[in-house]
This record gives sequence, structure tokens and C-alpha cells, in this order.
Amino acid sequence: MASSKITTFFKPSGDDKNEAVVNDEKLLPMKKKMVMMGKRPSQDGGTPRLSYYDYVDMEVQKALEIRDYLKIEETFEGQLVDVTPKPIDAEFDTEDYRRLKEKVQSIQKRRGDSSGAFKGATSSLLRVKSSRGVGFHLSMEDIVAGIGSERMLTDLRTSSNLSPYIEVSSSSSSSSLEEEAKEEPKSKHKLPFIRIVLRKTELILLYEQQSMTAIKNTEDGNYAEQDNKQYDYLTIGKGKVRRRSDAETQTEETLFKSRKVNTIRKHTTNTGSYVSYFEMFDTYRKLEELDPVAEGNHKDQAEKEINSPQKLSLEQQYAAIVKLPSFHWASTVMKRLLAGNNFEKSQRRFRNMDPTPLTVSKIDYKYSLKNLFTIQPYAPDNERRAVSDMSFCYANSDILAVAYGIYSYQAAKLPKTGEVCIWSIKNPCDPERYYFYNYPVVSLEFSPYKTNLLAIGLFDGTVEVRDISKYNEPPVAISQRSTSPGVDPVLAIKWIKQVANSDDDIDPFLSLSQDGSVTRFHIIRGPYLLGNKQMSLERIEGKPEGLPVTLVNVTTQEANPRPQCLNLTKHPLHLDIYYILTDEGCLHKCSTNYQHHYLEVLKTHKGAVNCMDFSPWSPKLFLTCGNDWLIRIWMEGIFKPLITLQNMYGPYQWAGWSRSHSTIVVALNRKQFEIWDLRRSTLKPVAVHPMESSYNTLALFSRDGNSIAIGNERGKVFIEAFEEMPFAPHYQYDALEKAILNAVNNFPELVIELKSLGYFGYPNKGMVIPP
Repeated sequence: MASSKITTFFKPSGDDKNEAVVNDEKLLPMKKKMVMMGKRPSQDGGTPRLSYYDYVDMEVQKALEIRDYLKIEETFEGQLVDVTPKPIDAEFDTEDYRRLKEKVQSIQKRRGDSSGAFKGATSSLLRVKSSRGVGFHLSMEDIVAGIGSERMLTDLRTSSNLSPYIEVSSSSSSSSLEEEAKEEPKSKHKLPFIRIVLRKTELILLYEQQSMTAIKNTEDGNYAEQDNKQYDYLTIGKGKVRRRSDAETQTEETLFKSRKVNTIRKHTTNTGSYVSYFEMFDTYRKLEELDPVAEGNHKDQAEKEINSPQKLSLEQQYAAIVKLPSFHWASTVMKRLLAGNNFEKSQRRFRNMDPTPLTVSKIDYKYSLKNLFTIQPYAPDNERRAVSDMSFCYANSDILAVAYGIYSYQAAKLPKTGEVCIWSIKNPCDPERYYFYNYPVVSLEFSPYKTNLLAIGLFDGTVEVRDISKYNEPPVAISQRSTSPGVDPVLAIKWIKQVANSDDDIDPFLSLSQDGSVTRFHIIRGPYLLGNKQMSLERIEGKPEGLPVTLVNVTTQEANPRPQCLNLTKHPLHLDIYYILTDEGCLHKCSTNYQHHYLEVLKTHKGAVNCMDFSPWSPKLFLTCGNDWLIRIWMEGIFKPLITLQNMYGPYQWAGWSRSHSTIVVALNRKQFEIWDLRRSTLKPVAVHPMESSYNTLALFSRDGNSIAIGNERGKVFIEAFEEMPFAPHYQYDALEKAILNAVNNFPELVIELKSLGYFGYPNKGMVIPP
């Protein structure tokens, strides 16, 4: 490892002088001794005096001579190596330096100063300058741009007449200087320095003009032109009253933007194409179809068009254009844009783009509903139809399919035809697609696997599948009487996942008829659906699990041996399990792997059971609602209801678990919409919202659960958003479990059975939206 040290050598001589020897090299003894004085030189040629700059030069020379006494040695590999830095001699050969030198020499001659240490003085001033005691001031711009340069040195020399002077004693001898030279290395020399003080000041905005681009001949464009004229008047016109300077952030000319820059440039190319006689034949045949007056022989008509082509009239052209799919798509886009002007806020709320911030200072938990859209029925024949079923698209939650037909038989006049409309939240005024039928439509369901397919069930028992992505296309497939001979209304449709299928196969679906039969349909390569009978229910004999029932006398027989089926529900975890709801108030648990018999039966209501829904936070917890005016919450494995909800004397058509709050249940009856919060109360709902005078039919959550669609007998669909709701708990399952335990706390038997089940949620306390 190398080490460094600094050594100083002194060699005294026998003479009366003292010579400093460093590394056997003699230094010239100093000739003068400087004494700082505060007086100016006298006029009678008295004691000679030096300027401040000459004194600085001599001090620098003295420091350099003392620095020569120092020697730095470094031990490297066992040997001493001299690593003393060598002085740097800068030569000044520029024209400004020579001009400055001549000026300084002329000043010295005029004053009678014979000192010629100009080079050392200039070099010292280039290295060290001070604004204290010199008599001049430096700005930050001079320090940054001129420090160490000859331009700054010239400024310093021009101000030398204001500097103090240094008196030189004539009685100083060389011996005293030599003694001082010996003692100088022990003293500490302080050279002049530059002192800079930076202070932060407030930002003062003198002028600001923002750049903007506006369309010509508009209100903003006229204002921009007026502002430009005013600016030119104040700067280059007659009204200029201040100095104008061009900067990098300013534009010297006005920028104009035409409409052409907003369009996409179209590239044209020359390509060759081949047209055969078959393509020409097809083209002329399409022209004949568009021409309503085309008659006679095709050959004569083609020759007539070739020889003298006929042009359609304006009315005929308009009728032909309206039938084009491209015109329908263009009109759909324009309608969406126009509807966005009126429903922009509602559309943003439907997509939950402006949620309530968690840091809001004050909020009232009123559990209110806010109407976003009211979808009016689309009926060109002016026939009144009820909303019988609804389904949101699984791929695009903006798309809603609505079935118009018969929901109940209490209407004064039942419709004879049906209709299916595909609505989009982007345009709630006009449907995107509409299909008319000769029979009322009862049910429909989007496929969660092929999201563009829509299965539709009619009142006469017919089932068909349509592809809504194609405009004005026939159905993909339709059922036939040979495979599905049922004539009862199809009340429910559910798509099921096929376990093993190829890429070309499409998943099947189940259809539930009112007569108690379940049919499994497959879409095959053909115009018809392949239907297989899956299940045929029969009336309950004996005593089922669940609510206690009174046994009917054996001698009494029902007129209809089969129960009336009302709804169909799939299990959220097991793909092969589904539940059938009947007018007997029972749930029939069935499986697609077993035909012609069910797995178990559960008695849930004394009247018909209308709806069943699983909790998004538990695959074992579900609720049911029926015509006995009650809503019951059940747990799989427990044959007694955990919680029973009742508010008014009327049947509940629909009920469901909230998709955003684990403890909130919503329900719909003929007159009103109710919101229940199990954490707060199980005796009465926390909010009741009356609807229109027409009877409600059913409701459906949106895909994100923040909105709900409600239909009625008049064919209207109300898209409502949940407002002023409490913040969702961070641990949804824990809040649900606590609310259930508090509700059954007064029933010790239920508490024991519930705790014996243990954890009843999804793995990792996750959430699964029920199908």
C-alpha cells in the first residue's frame, strides 16, 4: 500500500542573509516588504505606494514561493516517489490581453510606478477576485459569464482608481525579508474570495398570452382573431407603448388550422380485377330485385339493361337504401351520438364512472333509487304487451334484451303477438334490433359462452336461437314438433356448459315448459334444434323436507297430475345441478346427468315459489320468494328457513341478493320495490320505493350490480341506479356471517346447526356472481 507525506527543508547559510533551500534549489530572496496603508500617495514624491492589485499580485507570488517549500512524497513498492504537483503557467497571447497590458503600463508610467509584475497580478486576479473592499459590484450575469475571463479583468482594471493603496517601506532590507521568508510557511495565508448571496424572491408575472387554436367563423374563432388584432396593435401597430422582444416561447405568426387536417388521408392505388360471367349474372340479378318494375323474361330484361340501362326513381332509391345493412348501421351510430347529448350523465352513472368517494365528509344512508333511463315499448302495431323477461349480455353489459308478451292472465286484453327488442344503453330511445313473432314471447336468455347467441321461448312452446351480431338475418336454428312436441309456454331458458366439446360445437341449453317438462336443446349443423327430453316432473307424494305440510286425503286426486313449473335456476358451482320452482312451493333439485328423476325436494313456501337466488358470497346460502307474501333465506343442509322477511300482504314476483353489499336483499312486488339490510333490521325494509300505477312484473341486476332494470305490465323498463347506499364492508363474508348469526340468535337449534356447518363461503372468501 502506498503512503504519502509532505516534507519541508531549510538550509541556513553563513552569510548575513537567509536563503531557503528546497530540494537543493535556491529561491531568489524577496526584495520588498509590503505594508497595508489607508492613505493615498503624497504629491511631493514621499513614500512610494502600490495599488491594491499590485499588492494582491505580490501576495500571490509570496504564496507561490511558500508553496515551493512543500514537497509531497509517496511510498510505492518500497521506494519514495516525488508526486509534488507542478505549477501551471498560463500564457496570455490574445489580443485583448496585449491591449490590457499596454493600458496598464501607460497607467503605471503616468503614476511613476516601476513595478512590472503584471503577469502575476493578472493571473492572480483571474483566479481570485473579491467585491468587498475593491469598490465595485458584480451581477450574477457578470459572475457566470465573465469570471476568469479577460473581459472581467478589464472591468476590474478600469475601476482601479477607486481601490485603496498599499504603502511600500523603503527601509526594508533583504535580511529582514529573508527572515520573514523563513517564518512565512508557519503562518496561514488568506487570499481574497468571491462572496455570492442567493435570495428567493416572489414570482412576478409581467405578461402571459396562452396559445389556442379555434375553428374559423365560430364564437371562439372570432374571439381569437380579435385578440390577435389587439396584440398586433399594441406591439407593431400604432398602439405600441412598450418594448417588444421575441422569445422562444412566442410565435411570430398566427397558426391557422383547417378542417382538412382532421380527416384521414385516403391512399388510392390501381389494382387489376377479373370479373367472370357468373359474377356479372349475380350483379344483374340483384339489380332486378331492387327494381320493383322488373317484369318479363330475365334474358330480355338483362339485354334491355345492357342496351339502355334504366335508373330508379328517387323514391325507389330511398326505399332501396333503407334496406341496406350499411345504412342501418350508419343510422344506429348517429342515433347513439344524438342520444348521448341527453343521456351522458345517466350513461356515466350506469357504468359507475363517478363513484362516491370514500373520503366524503357527510353522506345520508337513504337507500334511494335514481332513474337513469325509461325504455318505452317499441310497438308499431300499438298493441299493449307486458315485459315477460329480460337478459343482459354477458360480454357487453350495455346491451339488454327484453321480451314482450304475456306475464299474467289478469290483463283485460291479452296480446296475440310478441316481440323481442335488443336495447343499448348508448341509445335508450330506439332498439338496436327487433324481432316480431306471431305468438307472445315468454322467456329469453343470452348465452354466457357464445355471447352473441340469444335463445327465445314463445307462448306456443317454440324455441329458437338468434345471432344478434348480424342484422336482419333469419334464426340460427328453431325447434320442431317431432323432437319437442310440447305446446305449453316456455317459461325459462338456461344455458349449460358442455363438459367436453370441440371448437365447432355450441353449448346446449335447457328450456322449462309450464307443463313440468324440461327439454335439452343442441345446436347442430342444420336449420333445426335437436331436442331431448331431460325431465318430467310429477306432483309431490308424501311429506317433503322443509316447511311442514298437511297431507292430502288419499282419495282426493288432482285434475292435473303434473305441477305447474314457474322458473329455472342453476347452481353457481356445480355445472350439472339446476333447480325447478313449481306452483306447489317446492324446489326440485335435478342434475343433467340423471334423467327422469330428481335428487331431492324442498318445501319452501305454502304458495307458488316465483324466484330463487344464491348469495354471491356463499354457494350454500340462497333465498326464495313466493305467493305467500314471504321472502325466506335458506342454507343447504338445514331444512328450516334461517330468516323470514315480510312487509305487506302481497306476493313477491322477484327477489335477489345485492351484488355490491353482502347483507342487502332487494325484492319486487306488484306495487313497490323494497330494500332490506340484514345488518340493520329483519322486521321491515330500510327503504320502500313505490313504482308506477301499472303492475310490476320482474327485475334484473346489471352485470356490475350497481343498477337494476324493472319491467311492468305496460311494457316499460326502468333502469334505476342505487344511490345513497352505505359503503360496502371490506370483509363482505364476515359481515354476512355476523348478520346471519345475529338473526338466528333467538333460535338455539338453528345456531347449533349453522355453526356445525362451519365455513359456508367461497374459497378465500371470494365472490361469484350467480348465473
